[in-house]
Amino acid sequence: MNTGTGKIQTLDQVLTIDVLGQPFTFKADSDVFDAKAVADYVIKSVDQARAQCAQKTLFPDKGAILILTALNITNEFLELKNKYDQLLHNISQRSENLLHTLENQLAFKA
Repeated sequence: MNTGTGKIQTLDQVLTIDVLGQPFTFKADSDVFDAKAVADYVIKSVDQARAQCAQKTLFPDKGAILILTALNITNEFLELKNKYDQLLHNISQRSENLLHTLENQLAFKA
């Protein structure tokens, strides 16, 4: 029984990925390249979670692997969202400072 991950088949914008021996078929709403990248990322994340679970038990439960995968991806997303929010705040502050400096220089020369 093959419970590995990593198989992706495409037909137009319909993708089938194999996750832990279970095929999942879905229609991609976006570009097929983007959908393949998402599928590859999911497969990679499942493999990482399976490796994490294998350190604790010889035969990890598929449900536990998938829950851990979801938690890991969510954690990555929230970390990136936090960095993005900080970046936007930084850009906003720097833009305000730059605008204030320009306004002061223009007022000084007038």
